[in-house]
Amino acid sequence: MTEPPNEFNVPSDKDAILSTPAGQSQHILLTANCYNESPRQPYNGALIEETSAFRSDVELFYDLHTVIWDPALGESYDIREDAVRSDIDWSASTVPEIQLTNEFEFDDGTTGRLTQDVVASTNQCSILVRNRASFDVSRERTLYTLFNLGIKGHSHEDPNAVHAAHVVHEDDYDVVTATDGNRHISFAQAHDGYRKFDGHRIGRIGTHEGGGRSAWADIYEESDGWIDDTESDSGDLDVGVGLYVDDAETEEWVTAVGFATQSEQKAIEHAIDALDAGYESERDAFTEAWEEWHDGVTTAPTGDDAVDDRYERSLTSLKCAEDHCQAMIAGAFKPTDMTYKFIWPRDQVIIVQALAAAGAFDEARDALEWLDEVQIRDEDAVTDDRNIDRRGTWWQNYYTTGEAHWRSLQLDQVGGPIYAHWLLWQETDDEGLLEKHYAMSERAAEFLLNWDNNWGFPKAHQDPWEEVWGHSTEGSAAAIAGLRCMAEMAEAVGDDRFASRCRERADTWAGNFVTYCYKTDTPYGDHFITADSPEHGHPAPDQRPDAAAFMAYWPWNVVAADVPEMVSTVKLADDQQWRADETPCLGRYPGDVYTPSGTAEDGGWPLCEAYADVVRWQSGVDTEAVADHVTDHASEWTTTANLLPERVDGDGTVSWNSNLQWSQATYVLLVESHRRDEPYGLAPSS
Repeated sequence: MTEPPNEFNVPSDKDAILSTPAGQSQHILLTANCYNESPRQPYNGALIEETSAFRSDVELFYDLHTVIWDPALGESYDIREDAVRSDIDWSASTVPEIQLTNEFEFDDGTTGRLTQDVVASTNQCSILVRNRASFDVSRERTLYTLFNLGIKGHSHEDPNAVHAAHVVHEDDYDVVTATDGNRHISFAQAHDGYRKFDGHRIGRIGTHEGGGRSAWADIYEESDGWIDDTESDSGDLDVGVGLYVDDAETEEWVTAVGFATQSEQKAIEHAIDALDAGYESERDAFTEAWEEWHDGVTTAPTGDDAVDDRYERSLTSLKCAEDHCQAMIAGAFKPTDMTYKFIWPRDQVIIVQALAAAGAFDEARDALEWLDEVQIRDEDAVTDDRNIDRRGTWWQNYYTTGEAHWRSLQLDQVGGPIYAHWLLWQETDDEGLLEKHYAMSERAAEFLLNWDNNWGFPKAHQDPWEEVWGHSTEGSAAAIAGLRCMAEMAEAVGDDRFASRCRERADTWAGNFVTYCYKTDTPYGDHFITADSPEHGHPAPDQRPDAAAFMAYWPWNVVAADVPEMVSTVKLADDQQWRADETPCLGRYPGDVYTPSGTAEDGGWPLCEAYADVVRWQSGVDTEAVADHVTDHASEWTTTANLLPERVDGDGTVSWNSNLQWSQATYVLLVESHRRDEPYGLAPSS
């Protein structure tokens, strides 16, 4: 590690996430990653990484490192840089207490092990990390904790924001506290009741020499067993604190992190109160909160232990990803130079579908409420960069504040919210729910009715993969489904005229669906495509098969699973150009370059395989496809914490973007569909 901050905070796929289902720490989202499982990284360690509070898309600290200084060897050993093996798991499928293990082999042939258990408090906005270091040889050591402050305001908030940190010394504790003027964070630690630091440094990230050098440079790079104390600084900062232990084989200590928006003192109180409560007490409350939440939803639905474990973990992951704004971020990870900590309306739609299937109606209602709140209203009169009047639609994705981020028009993010409203109304039989969000769905339907190309099909829009502008297969199907859902809701409130308009337009579009979206004699054969009349793209979007096309059957129910056009497409999904070579996992489309290397790689997306398997199952091409997916195949694609990623390599190894909530949602939906013996949540047919 030579050039912080680029290497201090390494992009990774995040094997596990943590939050609470209730209480103050529901505002906290913590992630952890096991590099031991990734062939793409040179590391073998596991550590806590980006941690957010109050907003899931703004991190307050990065990378909680532990460094072991051994004076007998004159060497420092870091958990990510120097561990030889590691692991991450949850304590249970329904309790996301993160458990990290790092193993070391020291230069003299001796070994060591560091285990860390992590929970969030339900009593105050804080987290606790219980650390236990054990060694096969007893001698004096110093154990350092380092972290990289991320509290500086992000550019979309205040590009000139600067964070500042300082050390507070009280009679019975030391604490490092930092702020960006809006948020506050405090770090404390306890060892056998002792709450002082054995050395502390606030340093400047990327500075390797001099008085302002980083804590990382002072502790790990210099590796002399000493911290040159500093009391305060401002800018891009990291922090390191020491804990001296004398001639012991085993040592335990607790690290507490407190968060607040009110004041620095509140953040300090949250950290110290967590230490006062103790790890076991906080863990008991954390466990009780999670078990109570799971008691209110479907758990262990199949009797197959492995399936039920993944199912419950998927639900737990979805709940962890719920932001204070009531919607769920797409995923808690940063694949390269971007983040998935935004909220996509499309993802909310599929998440609502999964939550409804699992009986998590409170969360489904919350997500629908969020969709209603952020919809572009009639009075907004907003146009996008293509000069499209966007009233009645949604932006492409959002910050957790509800502020728009990306802004392209995607029709599955217009028809989809209508479908989510319809589905939740159907599942709850709640006429109040129908009335509450009726205006939202009506506005979206009016936009769709006006989005006809005058030739009986939806006008062009961006495809669901956010790469192509054209008449996308999946987006067009979602628009048809949205209008059909609206027709049923309009009839329910007595507006038969509007219902007829929606149904007639949907039927016209459906009648032309194959003409636009199905091509023959392409380089791949005969199949549904990504998009007709694309502006650009390679391989040509109107000449390649696309896994999103299977959504035209489920959930949009525009094309039957067993019609020749869908069958010919799903049979192509066995082609090695389109799927992973060594595991039955389908990619987005042949030649896809949205990969870690930026080139076409062997691999697949579990969510793509899910949609293909439902078509295989219902078309009769493979009646066991969904059963095999949930019982056997998915087990090849999970992280150490048994969560599903966005993408896997050709042998099923997690490629990147673990805990993608769309992937968790499709697993829940496949399990629910399998046990019901029918696809769950099909939109109305013609």
